[in-house]
Order: sequence, then structure tokens, then C-alpha cells
Amino acid sequence: MRLSLVLLAATLMACTPPASSSSPQRAGGPPSVAGTVRVVGSAPMNVQVIVEDSVGRSTTIGGPLVAEIQRLSGAQVELRGRMDRGVWTATSYEIRAVNGAPVEMGVVQRAADGSLHLRKADGQTVSLMGATSQFRAGQKVWVQGPAAVRVQSYGVIAP
Repeated sequence: MRLSLVLLAATLMACTPPASSSSPQRAGGPPSVAGTVRVVGSAPMNVQVIVEDSVGRSTTIGGPLVAEIQRLSGAQVELRGRMDRGVWTATSYEIRAVNGAPVEMGVVQRAADGSLHLRKADGQTVSLMGATSQFRAGQKVWVQGPAAVRVQSYGVIAP
């Protein structure tokens, strides 16, 4: 009887996924983690980029996009990718909000008339009226403000 209970408990434990951010999964989509980007540690050594979820669990971020994600410290993001040796390797990401407000993210393009536009991942473009002089064609940026009206705040993600 005791052996049966032990085997039953072991079977149930093996079938139950762990309740941690190390095995995230969106329903019907690729694996992802979501939360607020934090940069922790002491510079220049031991700096880590993490995403902290709404209940305080953190996931360490690595991979080729980590430098971009590090520039998003404080932003709410969703990262798609995979867990590899305890580090989430992000293959793509979306910025959900900066300072609590939604953003548009994309690549700056200069039109023939000299105006600037933001080309989003879905191919749509947004006019960047009032864009800062720091914007250059080819930069990946996020912007806030009414669509096609005026940039109110921004951040450069990749030069």
C-alpha cells in the first residue's frame, strides 16, 4: 500500500508542470515571458538583465537581443524565445508600455519628402511628426503620442 502511494505521488509530480517562470508558455503561441525589464548587479561586472513578472518572480535574460532589452529598463515587455540553462534567450520582443502608457515600436524611415516614419513589425507605418533630431533612418525606436500627430516621448533601442 505504501509503495502504491509513493508511486502515485511520483507519477502526479512528473505530470505536473513546475510553477515557475522557467517554463513560460502563452496559450496557443510560442513560449514567452512577460513583465518589467530590470537591470541588476553592479557595473561594469555582474550586470544582469531580468524580467520581473507581476508577482515578483524574475527571469534572467540572455542572447543576442539582451543589449536592446537592457535599454528598455523599466518598460513592460513580452519576450518570445526559449529557456536555455536557466537563462531566457529572447528571439523577439514587444514593448507593452513605458511609464504605464502604450508605445509603438519600429524602425525609423525617411520619406522622399524628408519626413520621418516608423515602420512597425507588421509593415504598417506611422508618421513621426515632431520627431527629435536624434532620429536617424534605420534606428529601432519606441515612441509615445497620438498616432500620426506628435512624438511626446521616445527611446532609441538600437543605433
